[in-house]
This record gives sequence, structure tokens and C-alpha cells, in this order.
Amino acid sequence: MGVGTVDGWLLGVQVAGCRALLWVKEQGRGRVRLIDSYRPDLYLEPRGIEAEHLAYLLEEKDDLRDVSLERRVSSIKGMEIKTVLRVQVDSVEAYRRVVSRLEASPLVEAVYDVDLTHAQRYLCSRRLIPMGRLTATVGPRGRVKTVAARPPDLDPAPPPLRVLRFEIRWSTGDALCVHEDEDHCEAPPTLVPVGELLGSLDEADPDVVVCTTRDLSDAQGYCRANGLPRFGAVKDGEAHLWKGRVHVQPHTYEALGLAGIAERVQYNREDPQASADWGSGRAIESRQCYEARARGVLIPRSGGFQPVMTLREMAHLDHGGLILTPDVGLHENVGVLDFESMFPSLMVTRNISYETIRGSAGKGFIVDFTREALERRLHFKHTRRGLEEGSQAWRWCEGRQEALKAVLFCTYGYSGCWANRFGNFDTFMEINRVARETLVESMNIARRRGYRTLYGNNDSLFLKRPGADPGDYQALADEISAHTGLSMAVDKVFRYLVLLPQKGEERTGAANRYYGRTVEDRHVHRGIELRRSNTPPYVAEVQRRAVEALLGPGTVGEVCTAGVDAAVQVIEDACRRLRRRQVPEEQLWSSTVLRGRPSEYRAKLPHVAAAEALEMQRMRMGARTQVDYVYADAGHGNRFRRVRPGGYGGKVDAEKYVELVREAGRSVLAPFEVDLDEPGPRAVPLSRFM
Repeated sequence: MGVGTVDGWLLGVQVAGCRALLWVKEQGRGRVRLIDSYRPDLYLEPRGIEAEHLAYLLEEKDDLRDVSLERRVSSIKGMEIKTVLRVQVDSVEAYRRVVSRLEASPLVEAVYDVDLTHAQRYLCSRRLIPMGRLTATVGPRGRVKTVAARPPDLDPAPPPLRVLRFEIRWSTGDALCVHEDEDHCEAPPTLVPVGELLGSLDEADPDVVVCTTRDLSDAQGYCRANGLPRFGAVKDGEAHLWKGRVHVQPHTYEALGLAGIAERVQYNREDPQASADWGSGRAIESRQCYEARARGVLIPRSGGFQPVMTLREMAHLDHGGLILTPDVGLHENVGVLDFESMFPSLMVTRNISYETIRGSAGKGFIVDFTREALERRLHFKHTRRGLEEGSQAWRWCEGRQEALKAVLFCTYGYSGCWANRFGNFDTFMEINRVARETLVESMNIARRRGYRTLYGNNDSLFLKRPGADPGDYQALADEISAHTGLSMAVDKVFRYLVLLPQKGEERTGAANRYYGRTVEDRHVHRGIELRRSNTPPYVAEVQRRAVEALLGPGTVGEVCTAGVDAAVQVIEDACRRLRRRQVPEEQLWSSTVLRGRPSEYRAKLPHVAAAEALEMQRMRMGARTQVDYVYADAGHGNRFRRVRPGGYGGKVDAEKYVELVREAGRSVLAPFEVDLDEPGPRAVPLSRFM
């Protein structure tokens, strides 16, 4: 590469020696590699010696590039300034050795900023945003002269990246693959031989590869065995792709799409190769470290402890969020009013942070980047409402707002988590206290306007008033917003809503367990089998059809009679199909993602037994590997006979799946007192459901 300007999206950072390699995607040019200088560093606090004297002693040490005095903020909670030593190390390879030596020194009280990855340390030093846009001026051989990030905009479209999704089917030697080009046009799925797919990878040149870790590992083994070019590696259960490509797990891609993944990585402020599949807690920790370093706050070692409290103290202090027990049964014309990102909104509007909770003046440490994420999430959420559901732009907005929704909600919970190196349990309790008071105030406003609260869950209220229409619910939401200073919206208005009981407790309502039909004739389900990722597709589909049959009639009385009969018929028809072996095996697969190697599980759960069986077939099983399994003989004493891996053929326990279907039916029909072992609904007074 000659001298010039590079304008593109930052796909990855790899650090080695004393340089950082940046992979940048330029539209129309593919990925380019830039080289920048990098020196790892850390901060240390002297013990029993003047900082200047310790700096003099360290200057002569091997592997140290430079030692200087700096003024840094000692901690977020105290926000006091102290003098520390900044130690620059010659190379990445020497860094761990230097840190160990300094931590063992009697002249060092503590070391800071040593838990950051080198990629994040570099990103912070340059203020770069991964999967965000940057502009760089470069010299010969791609050496960086200047580089700067462009501020994130509010365009929902993802970066112009090529995406390859594939799933290997070793039973046939084929791979199901889907290509998506830089203009986000998706080609139809194609089935090609594995060798053809892997042999043409360089020609297709994807920027993002979506597949399971297991498939990636197997693909690398296939490439080695057949003399094909390798494109990555799997080490310690983690997938790594070469040439700047990003690996993403299928479940992450399906949940967020490319736009949502880009939004999550931009929030993380960490190399996409490492952070594309991170959960919310790890994402928040990463962003806090990035912000702390950028603001001159010393970053302590990770790890901490939960404050020790007696049961009396916990009962007095830690009340948690407010959940009002659901009124079990069928309800008509119910409005759901929801505070938009209530907990992060409280943190932003009330300036609740780790240090402000104990009286520190000034804006809280977590407020600014929480406000940024909150404003972006609400923008994409509101933009989505004006788009056709399922359209490309709608999916982009949905992916981005979902990525931020998970992070924002966990920002509140993570504030008191033991793993949060900056955490303060008092912050968590204060957020809960203010949230409880706000929900009670909102409920009282609704009560004064004639509404009855059927259910409340932390940041939402399920309300009912005879004759109320969507406009009335919106007026109430506006009044509550004006009173509390928080944005409240009408999430849904249900024509019919069924609040479900706890399993085994017919009259005790269960939190987040309900289903209903909205005034727009959309069906909503929460907390039942079809919402669980490990429910067989056939069972989930039967439950979905049972709900639609139940809520199809036009009056409450018809729902309780003809609707119940129709739902029971759906379930009984499904059971007959199972006993007649008319259901394809693929529709009976349960899918579960491993959290570790099968040998690490104490309880030999069905998916663990299936994973062990696959290991016996010389297939690699580790964390994040998806396991598909089928019940073969659920009552057998040998766990390898109870289940078997999906796709390998063999016996299917039809009666086990009949029981799963009936259990899904019981979940739906619990408030209607229907015994599915003796088909046909009982006569139930209509007043029971009014």
C-alpha cells in the first residue's frame, strides 16, 4: 500500500511485539491491513518509597521502555488524585513477565490497568471504536501516520460487510450456506459439498463468518487433512479467524443480525473477534474499563466480593424490584404501560452512580455512556415503529435496539454485582428504591383514573378499565410521564390476555408468564414453552396453534367454551400424529448450547449425554457448541439410551413427546380447569374469568 488515506470500518485489532495491526474494511476495496506503533503500559503505586526514587530504580530495568510520573484518579468511588508511576514495556511478549515481577516487589503497593487486553488498551489510546468508521493517513506499507474515529451516527444500516453463514452436515458431506453481500442482499440458501465451500472461501472472501465453534473446528481439520488453505483456528474453545475476519455464533446472529452485532461491539469498545458474542455483563465491564482509562481513572484488578449482610439487614435494605402478583385468568381489554428503559433512565435523570450515591458532587461516572446508549436505543426503537414489520430497515432497528436493551437493563443489575470491579452495592439498592417508588406513584395515578392493576413487574403495569380504548391508555401514559419525568409508552393493548399461574399453584400468579391477543390481532407469548430455546419445534408450534385457536372467538364467553374446545382439539390431533409417526424427526430436536466441556458438568442432563455420545464419535464438544438431541427411550436407566444426538437416525420415544405436547397444553389451559388426560373442558362459570 502506498501513501494515502484510508476510510472504512474497523474490523479488528491484533497486537504483537511493539505494533498493532488494524484490519479496516473499505467499501469497494475489501479489507486492508494498517500497522501502528504500540507500547503496552501499566500504572503502579509505590510502597514505603517516594515515587521519584522508585522511578529512578526502575529506569535501569530490562524490558522497560519508559518510566514517568503521572497524576491519576485513584478510584471512581473516591475520585481523589494521586501520583503514580506509568511504566511502558518494550513489547507485548514481555508484559506478563514485567507485571509479575512488579507485583512481587516489596516496593510496589498495587498495579493498575493490567487486566485490559492489549487490543482494548490500543483502542483507548487512539480513541477508536471497533466496527465503527475511521479515517487514517498512511505511509509506505500501510504504516499509520494519523488515525481518528468518526462519531457514531444514527443510521441503522450495518457496515457494508460480506457475510457467510454455513452449517456442516457431515452425514451427507454437504454444507448449507448463505451469502450476504456488501449491499446486504442475501442469496438463497444453497447446499454444496464441504470441500467446495472451504476451497472457495478466499474467492468469496467474507468479512464475517457465522457458524458454530464445532463446525469451525471441524472445517479447520478438514482443511488440514485435504491440503486446503486454513482460514482460522480454535484454541481453548475460542474461535479465531485470520485476515481480519470476524467469527460470530449462529444464535447471536439470529438474535441481533449484523446491525445489532455492530451496535454491541461499538458499545463494548473491544476487538470484534473477541467481543461479538459477549453477554451484557462482560460488555459493561469492558466499556467501564475503556471509559475509566480515557478519563484518567486507575483500573484495579478484576474481582471483588459481595457485601456480607445478615438476613435482617438484607430484608431491611435489599428489597429488589417491585412485582405485583398477577390476577390469574382471562381478561379483556387490558393495556400494558411500560417505562422505556426505566432503570438506566433513573440512573441518568437522577445521577445515580457508584460515587454519587454517597454524596460525591458532579456527574456520575456511568451517566454519560449510559445516556448515549439509552438515547441510541430509544431512537432505534421509535424509528422501528414507523417501519413495516419484518422489512430490512425494521430488522436493522430491531437488532440495534435489542443489543442495547440487554446492556442497559443489566447496567442496573451489574452495578451491585461482585464481579464489577467498580461496583457499589448501595448503587444497586438505590436504583431499586427509586424504581419501586416510581411504580407505586404510577399505579396510584392509574387508580385515581379508574384503572385496576392486574399485574406489575418492575417497570410495567397491566391495567384494565371498562370501556377504555388505546387513546385512553396513551393519555394515562402521558400523564404518568409528566409526573415522573420518565418516558412511559403504551406497549400493547390486549383484546384478550391470559395471566397464568405458577406450576402446581392454580391460583397463585406467575411473574412474566402469560399470553394474549392484541387489538391488532397479534399474538404475544411470555414464559411458556414456545419461548424456550430448547423446546422441540413441533411442541412449540402445537402450543402456538393452541393459543390461536383458544383466542380466536369474538367474545369472552366463546373463548371459554368454543375456544377451549378448539385448543384441546389441536393438542389431541398433535398427539395422534406423534403416535402414528407422522412427525419428521428434525421437528423433535431439542437444541441446547453447552456452557463448557461435557466432562465439566456434574449433572448428566440430556444434552450433556448427547454431547458425550458425539465425543465418542471423535467430534469436539466445548463451550458454545450447540447440541441437538432426540429422546429415544426417556425411561431407560442408561443415559445414552435415554437420548441420542439428532441427525443420526434411530428410535424416537413417541410417548415422551406426547407428554411434552400435553405439558405445553396444560400451560396454556391451566386457568380453564381442563384435564388433558380426559379430553373435554369442564363447565366453568363465566364469572371466573371476568
